[in-house]
Amino acid sequence: MAVISRQEVEHIARLSCLAFEPDELNRFTAQLNRILEYVARLEALDTSLAAPTSSVLGDRSTPLREDEPREGLTREEALEPAPAQEGGLFKVPRIIE
Repeated sequence: MAVISRQEVEHIARLSCLAFEPDELNRFTAQLNRILEYVARLEALDTSLAAPTSSVLGDRSTPLREDEPREGLTREEALEPAPAQEGGLFKVPRIIE
């Protein structure tokens, strides 16, 4: 079973430009480990008798709403919550040198 460390959670948070208090990091680390534990249990299930499917809906139609055009956000509205912007664009940390 894969275990995620607090340091890995801190690293992921930094990459995501998120800041957490120490108690939040502890809680998220525990939650992520429970999720990974559950995924490991799912992976251990014998699914050899289950028929392969490409859709859980079978031959029924997908229950989606009709597309209706509507006004989108202006550039200013889209950029407003961004932590950093430059020249009218989202500014993100460089991850590839």
